[in-house]
Amino acid sequence: MGMKEVVGQVVADLAREYFADSPVGASPRPVIRPPAEPGALAALERRSGQSFEPGYRAFLLLTDGLEGFSLLLLGCRDWEPGGMGEVGEAFREATLDSDPEDVGVAPATPLFPVAVNEDGSQGVFLIDPAGFEERFWLTGEGDSFFFREFAEVLGFLADAGSCEPRESLLP
Repeated sequence: MGMKEVVGQVVADLAREYFADSPVGASPRPVIRPPAEPGALAALERRSGQSFEPGYRAFLLLTDGLEGFSLLLLGCRDWEPGGMGEVGEAFREATLDSDPEDVGVAPATPLFPVAVNEDGSQGVFLIDPAGFEERFWLTGEGDSFFFREFAEVLGFLADAGSCEPRESLLP
């Protein structure tokens, strides 16, 4: 299934949940943003210090971020001054200070926030691929899950039972 189909299915599920709530709209409102501009995407990739996983790149070229989960999936525009990218960066710093090696992430591993919740207590990081099959790490609030592809992250956020991610990179 391509990223367009994955995002379409996830957004349809989010919209159904949003309208099924009583009262209507108790869950976060799903928002599909316009696609990221290629130049903005290239600048964000440079900022991250690593190459983007193909699914994450396809996601940003489809929708520059996505709202509707408990986590905001960050897009290029979120890194403008005052944007949620600043919350993601603060969460990254806090995570690096909290001994990520306990779950197998070496302290010097480049991490780039691709999702964060409003209070900066949970998020998803893109992990530099050196030595890992997994490229994404969802952590915070006692959780630690690793995913190979961005599509798996989307599926897990929509339905935690959709896959069984690794809980540690340790053997």
